[in-house]
Amino acid sequence: MKGYQTHIHTGILLNANEASQNVDDNIKQEILDAISNLPLNRYPDTTCQELHSLYADRMNVPASWILSGNGSDQMLGFLIQYYLHDNKMLYTLTPDFSMYDYYVDLNHSNIEKFETELDGSFDVDAFISNGKEKKVDMILFSNPNNPTGHAITKKEMIQICEAFPSIPVIFDEAYMEFGQESAIDLLKVYPMAFVCRTLSKAYGLAGIRCGFMISMQVEKLAPLFIPYALSSVTQTIASVVLKHANEYKNAIQNVIAERERAYQEVKDYKKLTFYPSNANFLYGRTDEKDTLMKMFEEKNITIRNYADNSFRITIGSKEENDMVLDVLRRFEYANC
Repeated sequence: MKGYQTHIHTGILLNANEASQNVDDNIKQEILDAISNLPLNRYPDTTCQELHSLYADRMNVPASWILSGNGSDQMLGFLIQYYLHDNKMLYTLTPDFSMYDYYVDLNHSNIEKFETELDGSFDVDAFISNGKEKKVDMILFSNPNNPTGHAITKKEMIQICEAFPSIPVIFDEAYMEFGQESAIDLLKVYPMAFVCRTLSKAYGLAGIRCGFMISMQVEKLAPLFIPYALSSVTQTIASVVLKHANEYKNAIQNVIAERERAYQEVKDYKKLTFYPSNANFLYGRTDEKDTLMKMFEEKNITIRNYADNSFRITIGSKEENDMVLDVLRRFEYANC
C-alpha cells in the first residue's frame, strides 16, 4: 500500500490547485463573529442541518440528498468502503486522482483502470465495453479530470449511467465550478449516480476540509457515516461562505479567463505541449522537463511534477500567471 504524497508548501504555490486569494476580509470578519458564539464545549451538529440546507439550495437538490465530511476525499473513501467489500472492483481512469488507489488498497479491494489519451479524453463506448467485460462493481472518476483537465459531456455521462444502472457511478466534480456540464441533474433520473464536490477549490476553503456527497442514496447511507465528521468550526465557516456564494462568481470567471489567456499563449508551443482544460489548472508535457522544473525553481515557483514527462500548473493570480508565462516563454524560445 502506498501513502498519498502531500504537496510542497514553499515558494509561489501553484501545485495543489488552491485558490490564489484568501477569503475576503469582510467575509472573514463575519466568520470570526460567528465562531466567537460557538458552544465549543458541545459536540457539533452531526446532521449539519444549516450547512446541508445552504448547499442544497446551491445545488438545487433536496437537503436529504447531501452528506458532508472532511473533504470530498472522505466521501469517496466512505463510498469505496461501503460498496467495495469482499474484493470487489473499482473502475476508474488513468491518469486520475491517486487517492482512489489509496482507498482501494486500504479496503483490500481491486481496481481496473482505463487508459485515456494524452489529453485525458477517452472512448466512452470502449470504456463501457471494458467495464462490462471486467464485471466492475463501482465506477469513479474525476470530471473535469485531475490532472488533465478534460471533461466528458452530459450525453457521455448518461451513456455510462444507463450502461451500469445497478452499480454506483460516481462523478468526482471537485473542479466543476470551472467546467461546464455537471452530473447534478442526472441524480434525479439515475438512482445509483453520485456527485462529490468540495469547497477547497472554487471557494478557497482548502484549509477547513469540507466536501459533499450528493445522491438519492444518501438517505440510506447517512446513518452509517462516521458521526461528528465536521467540527462546529468547519460547519460555521462553510455556512458563512455559502451565504456569499454569489459573490464568488466573479472570482471563478476570473480564473477561467486567466486559464484561457494562458492556454492561448502556450497552445502552439513546440517544446511544450499543453491541453485544453475545464479546471483551474493547465496540464502539459515536455521532453526537457528537468530543465523546465529548474527554471521554475529558480523563480521560486512550485508546480506539480509527475513521474513521466508531464506536469500541472495551477492558475493563480494575474501576477503569478504572468510569472509562469514568462518562464514558459523563456523555455520555449531558449537557444532560438
